[in-house]
Parts: sequence; structure tokens; C-alpha cells
Amino acid sequence: MITTPSITTRILRLIVELSPISQSDLKVRSGLSMSTVSQATNRLLTKGVIQELGLRRESMGRPKTLLGLNPDYATVIGIQLNAERNLIVMTDLAGNLLGEQQMPSGELTPRQLSDALARFIKSLGERHVGAIGLALSGLVDPQSGYCIRSTVLNWDNVPVVEQLESRFNIPVFIENDANAMALAALVFGQLGQAQSAIIATYGKGIGAGIILDRQLYRGRHGTAGEFGNALLADGSGRILEELASSKSILRTLQGENNAGQPLAKNLLALDQRPSPFTLETLREAGHHLGMSLANLAVALDPDIVYLAMEPQMASRIFLDQVAQSFQNYRLKLSPQLTPLQFLTESNRMWALGAAGLAVDRLIDLLSLEADAENEQNGKKRNDISQLS
Repeated sequence: MITTPSITTRILRLIVELSPISQSDLKVRSGLSMSTVSQATNRLLTKGVIQELGLRRESMGRPKTLLGLNPDYATVIGIQLNAERNLIVMTDLAGNLLGEQQMPSGELTPRQLSDALARFIKSLGERHVGAIGLALSGLVDPQSGYCIRSTVLNWDNVPVVEQLESRFNIPVFIENDANAMALAALVFGQLGQAQSAIIATYGKGIGAGIILDRQLYRGRHGTAGEFGNALLADGSGRILEELASSKSILRTLQGENNAGQPLAKNLLALDQRPSPFTLETLREAGHHLGMSLANLAVALDPDIVYLAMEPQMASRIFLDQVAQSFQNYRLKLSPQLTPLQFLTESNRMWALGAAGLAVDRLIDLLSLEADAENEQNGKKRNDISQLS
């Protein structure tokens, strides 16, 4: 069921996405009256969720007080579970890293995850954790909190959110890893003023989180963005992941290792004196990935397309081909060509994406708490006035 966000939620989301911002700018962006905006911001200021960031002086009129999220109001935990690594991080509400803990890669039982999380939380001391975000490689149901299927973890219909919430008494939220990264880009400000974006993720699997009109688009069955399972355009009947994923590339090179070269553990290592067959394999994979990204961009017309991968996967040969094919096949009907940018700087980007998911969901919870506290204070004031 779709519910209309409260006024406080609308205002807080605008503050998070557009900070620093004044009340008059919030009035323009929200379409609400100034008194309504002031009441909502006062509720959030009283609770401490937002803070004043100083004054903005303009040529005419009084200076405007700028507002922004208070990053120290609470912390969140992000959990990354995928084929590349399993990692727990803690951030503040602005996404600044406060701590992290590595877990064994590969299959991990829910109990092992819960125990690792317990050790991590214990190491935090007295920090207040507002929410936990869980980003999985696989098919999940954010509403029920189930991991429906994850081949990496070997999980089928696991009620992981319920299990973690019952143990830690902290709100837990789940998304697939690409969608979590897309939400993080939105709430942590990486999208800037962009209204729509494709955030594709690359590794042993290929997928994308889709932002349309600054909202995450999941599709009817929650599988929007699973373009790694789309058929190649060569008529072979293969899907993109079977040719272009890092796992498939390394498997192909291992099977055809006739040059006597040592087997590479990642794509970046392939850039060192590559054989002709290695060059051909990387370029073919990059060509199909770039063309697939271009087709997504043609279909959705986003402001920008990102391709995110861990640093050890960032083969320059591969990425150059991705960029070339994307440029060749992107829509050229208008002078505004969709740009492609690579995100290859961090080994913890999916974990930070999970933290972004936690912040995104915590915004709603904090808004509801502010509304409830305001209503309760209003009742107290009424009771006092009646007694007097």
C-alpha cells in the first residue's frame, strides 16, 4: 500500500537532499505555506534532527538562516553481503565513516551474520545506532524483510530482517546492493541536482539501481535494473553476465591460458602486458557492457549514468571499451548527451550504500517521532490550559 508522506517527512527529505537550504527555499520547493514549513522545521530543530548552519546574505532583504541535517544525531550501520566482500560499517547521518569490520567472504549463515554484528555493536561503546541497512547480492523483498534468493550466500526465503530486529531491537532495512547504492547516492548528495540516474554495479554480477524523479524505481516485481540478466544482442542466447561479468572474463581467460601467463585474480591485473586473447576478451566484454548501459540510457533518459566497481576490477582496457561503446550507442537525438562516469575509488562502496539505505529509512522514522512528540506536547499544553 502506498502512503502519502507527512509534511515533516517531505520537509526533512528536502533538507537532506538540498542542504544547506533556507525556509523560504523550502517553501518554494515544497509548495507549502511559510507557516507550515516553519512549523515542520521547528519540530525538527527541537528534536535535534536538523541544525542551523549559519546565514546566507543576499543583496536585498534580511539574511536567511540555512538549515541542514545534524549528522551527529544518530549513527547507522551498513552491511554489505555480496560476491566481492562481506563488510559492516558505521557512519554518521552524512555518510562519514566511523568504523568498519570485515567478515569472511562467500557464504555466511544468518547466525554468523548476527554474531558478527553483535561483536561490532559491542565494540562501538555507547554510540546510538538509529537503523541498520542490509545490502545483499540477490533478490530481496524490502516490505517483508525476506531475502528471497541469494546464490552468493546460499539463502532461500530467509526472514533476515525479523531475525536481526528481534536480537538487536534496532530497525533493520533490506535492499539489493544496487538499489542500496542508488539510495545512498540520493541521500548523501552525490546526485546533486540530478532528477534521474542509473547507478550500475559491476563485479561477479551486474545490476543497476534506477532513480527516476528522485525516487528509487523497483518495478512491479522489484527486479528493475537487473540488466545483467538481459540477452546479448549477438543472437547467441547468452545473457550479459555470462560474457561481461568479472567472473566470466576470468573464467574465459583461465580456460584459454595458452600463453603461459600466471592466472590473474582480478581485472586490473590483466592490464599488465596482456596477451592478444586477453585484449580481445576484455574489449568484447566492455563492448557489450557499454552497449547495454547505452540501451538503458536510451530507454530511461537519465541525467547521468554511473558504473561502480571495486578498484581491483577497474581494468583500463575494459573501461575504455565500455566508455567507447556507450558513446557510440547512446541516444543522439538531442544535443544533451547522457554522460557516463566511473566510480572505482572504494572497496566499501556497497557497505556505504547499505548505510545510505539505513539513513533513507531513518528519515521517515525521525519525522514520525517529531510529529508524535509535537502532538504529545500539544496535548500537554491543552491540559495545562484547561487546568488553569
